[in-house]
Amino acid sequence: MKKFSLLLFSALVAFSISAQEVQNVSHGTVYLKNKASDNWYIGLGGGTNIYTTTGESDADASFGDRLGWMGQIEIGRWNSPNWGARLVIDGGHIKHVNPAVVAPFGPEKNWLGGHVDIMYNVINAWGSYNPDRVYSLIPYLGIGYMYGLNDDWKKPYPDNSTFKNQNQTLTYNVGLINNFQLSNSVALFLELGFRLTDAGFDGDTPGIAEYISYDGIFTGTAGVKFGLGGKQTFTPAELMDYNLINDLNSQINRLRAENEELRLRPESCPECPEVQPTVVSESVYVPNVVFFRINSSKIDKGQQVSVYNTAEYMKANENAKVNIVAYADKQTGTPEYNFALSERRARAVADALTSEYGINSDRISIDWKGDTEQPYAENDWNRVAIFFVD
Repeated sequence: MKKFSLLLFSALVAFSISAQEVQNVSHGTVYLKNKASDNWYIGLGGGTNIYTTTGESDADASFGDRLGWMGQIEIGRWNSPNWGARLVIDGGHIKHVNPAVVAPFGPEKNWLGGHVDIMYNVINAWGSYNPDRVYSLIPYLGIGYMYGLNDDWKKPYPDNSTFKNQNQTLTYNVGLINNFQLSNSVALFLELGFRLTDAGFDGDTPGIAEYISYDGIFTGTAGVKFGLGGKQTFTPAELMDYNLINDLNSQINRLRAENEELRLRPESCPECPEVQPTVVSESVYVPNVVFFRINSSKIDKGQQVSVYNTAEYMKANENAKVNIVAYADKQTGTPEYNFALSERRARAVADALTSEYGINSDRISIDWKGDTEQPYAENDWNRVAIFFVD
C-alpha cells in the first residue's frame, strides 16, 4: 500500500507540473501562459459523510443515523482551462452504527486530515473554453491522510506519541465538483466525493466488501470559492495564418530583389527626358485591406494599421466616404457559411472605424460577397475586407 501511495503521489506531482506547462487545450486553441500569481482561489465548505463497510451496511440503523458532519477549507490553482490542482484541509465527525466498532474507534469519533487532488474541467476540455460559463463539471483524483480522534478531539491512545500507534490512515480520493460561477471571482460548489481508508481505521477488519480490504467514506459538501486576486481567466493566443505570413515574406523578398536591381542601374539617364514633378493638392488614397484568419471575423492586431490608415484619411478628407467589401476563401466552408462569414467581417471593420476612430456611420457602407467572388488568385488572401474610398 505504501508503494502504491508513493507511486500515485509521484504521478500527481508530475501531472500537475506538466499541466502547468501545457497551454494547448480544447479544439487546438492555444492560451497565453498566465503569471504564477494568477488563477488562485480559496474555498470554504461544509456537509455530511457516511462511513461504509459491510458491518455498517448490515447494522440495524436508518440512513439518517449514519450521517456525520464535516467541514473543509481548500486552496487551489487552475494551471490551464482544463487542469488544476488543490490542497484540501478537512475534518469532521463520523457516526458508526456497526456494533463491532468500540472505543477508542467509536461508536462516534472525530477526525482531521487533508488531501491533494488533480482537477479536470470536463466542460472546457470536451467543449470549448468560455470564461462567462456558469456551470462546470470537475472530476478530481487525489491522495490524502486522516487522523482519527476520540469524541473529545483527543488522540485515542493518550500514552503514545502523536503519530506512533495512533488511529491514522492514508486515503485515496475521487469525486465530482459541480461549480456554479457567479462572477469572475465568486463561485458556489456542490461536491460529491468518495475516499478509501485502511480497513482498520474503524477498528474492525472487514472492509467495504468481502474481498476488498479498505473502508469507504462517502462525502457531500457545499460552499463558496473566492478568487485570490490576480487574473482568474485565460486569454486565447492570436496565432497568425502562416500561409499569409509566407505570402507576405515572398512579397518582401520580391521587393528587395527589385530594389537591388534598381540599385545596380546607372545613376544618370541622358536619353530620358526630364520629368517635371507633379504637385498633388490633396491626399491620395491607396486602398487598404484587412486580412483575417481562417473562420474568423476578428481583426488581428497586425491588421489594425489598415483600419487606422483609412480612418486618418477620412479625417483629413471630410467629404470622403468608404465602401467596405468583405470576402471568404472558396476552399473552406460552404457557400452559405462563407456568405455569413464575409458579412461578419465587413461589419467588424465598419464597427472598428466608428467605435475606435469616431468615423460617422453615414460615411460608411458595407457589402459582402462570400466566396462568390475571389479578388485574389491566392486562395488564402481572399479572407479579406477591402476598403474603397470615394
